[in-house]
Amino acid sequence: MIPIAPPVQNCVQDDIAAIVYRIDAAQPDFWIQYSDVLPKETASIFWTRERQFTQLKESTRKAMTFERGWDGYDAAAPNDESVKRTLEVLSRVRDSNLSPYSVLPSADGGVGISFRGNGNKRAVLELLNDGTALCMLFGKGHPIESSEFNPKTDLQGILKRLEEYL
Repeated sequence: MIPIAPPVQNCVQDDIAAIVYRIDAAQPDFWIQYSDVLPKETASIFWTRERQFTQLKESTRKAMTFERGWDGYDAAAPNDESVKRTLEVLSRVRDSNLSPYSVLPSADGGVGISFRGNGNKRAVLELLNDGTALCMLFGKGHPIESSEFNPKTDLQGILKRLEEYL
């Protein structure tokens, strides 16, 4: 099934945007995999980005399963609030020109979203358990800029800064 076609009756597209499910008439509450929407090798930029962000969201949710000391040095596990704020930030990042490459628990307690740029440029947005949000820019492996921000009011400016830097 090609994604530009209208949906088939009794079908729904999964959040992964790569699979269509159909309702089994015998068991209407049971969803079964129907078909791949678009093979990975011919996926458009749109579908590739959709898959990427779905995987990042799954990594974010997985962070809730970590326990204190997950890093071997007694780091706090991400709490529900830092995971929720990370998912909100990812939704906003998805609408930008940025492409994070990973979402991982932060050793400072919370969740970090990592970005790569040209050369040795990197950036990390950390959403910590205490409500703090940090933006860190790195060059040649060393921090060159770090700032605290409010994800509700400052995120647009932070994303613009990341686009310019990376």
